[in-house]
Amino acid sequence: MPDRTTVCLLLGIAVRAAAQNPCPELSRFATFAHAEIGAIELYRAAAPAKALLFVSQMQVNTDGAPDSYHPDNLGITHLCNGLSVGAPGRACVWKPDCLADFRKARAAGFTGDPKICFFAMVTTRDGRPVLQKEGDPKPGYYISTTALKSPGKPADRPEAQLDSNAIPFVVIPGKWNRRFEDAGLGDVAAVYRKSNGRLEFAVVGDTGPNNKLGEGSVALHLALGNDPFVTRSGVRRAGHGIGGRDVVYLLFPGSRSAMRAFTAEAIRAEGRRQLEAFGGEAKLKECAAAAR
Repeated sequence: MPDRTTVCLLLGIAVRAAAQNPCPELSRFATFAHAEIGAIELYRAAAPAKALLFVSQMQVNTDGAPDSYHPDNLGITHLCNGLSVGAPGRACVWKPDCLADFRKARAAGFTGDPKICFFAMVTTRDGRPVLQKEGDPKPGYYISTTALKSPGKPADRPEAQLDSNAIPFVVIPGKWNRRFEDAGLGDVAAVYRKSNGRLEFAVVGDTGPNNKLGEGSVALHLALGNDPFVTRSGVRRAGHGIGGRDVVYLLFPGSRSAMRAFTAEAIRAEGRRQLEAFGGEAKLKECAAAAR
C-alpha cells in the first residue's frame, strides 16, 4: 500500500493534469488551413456523444434568404458573391467586380459572352437565373439556394431553401466530408460565442469555399448577439461578421437521422438533446476553454 506522501503526490499530479486539460473527452486530430485567420485545430470526441469541435470566426451567409440577391444589386448580399464570370472556352472565375460583366450578360439574356455562372441561385437548364414571381416571398428577387433543402419541397422553389433570416445554420467547406469526420448537411450543432456567453443551436445547412471554415446564417448571427446589417452605398447589406476566434462550433455527426424538419424549433430541440448527451453547456464551455 503506498504511503501518505506517495498518495498526495499522485493526487497532485492528477489535479494538475485535470487543470491542464479540462476537456479530456476531446482529442485534436487535424488542422484546417483557413485562408484568412490561419490554422484552425479540429477536435473530436467519441464519448459520451460523438462530436466535432473547432473555434473560428463567423462570417455571414445569406443564402436561402428571399431577399438575398436582386438583379439590380439591391439584395442583402452583393450579386458578385453569388456568381462567377467566364469567357468562350474558359471556365468561370469569381470576380469581386463582376457587375459590368453581369449587366452586359443580362442585357443579352445571359447568352453568349460574357458567360455568367450562378452558383448560389436557381437557374434554368440553360443557366439563366430564375426570378421569384407573385405569391413568392420576394417577387423580383432571384431564388437564392442552400445546399440543404427542406424535405418534400421542389428543390427549385424558395420554400425548399433554408431562409437565412429565419433559420440558424452553419456552413462547412464543400469538400468537408472528404477530409474530416462525417459531420455533414442536416447535422445539428451547438454554437457558443465566447465574448458574450451566448449559445444557440444550428443545423449544417450550406457549403462554402474549401479554404474557409466559420460562417453562419443571419438568424444565427442575431441569436449570438451580432447584428450583421450595414448600409453600403445606400443599400442594406448583411456584411458584418464576428471576427477573431470568438465562436465555438460543436457539431454532432449523424444527428441528421433524427431530423424530420429543419425549422428553428426542431433544430433547437435536437441540438439541446445532443448537447445534454455530450455533457451540457458547462462541458461545452470547459472544452471551449481547452480548444485553440
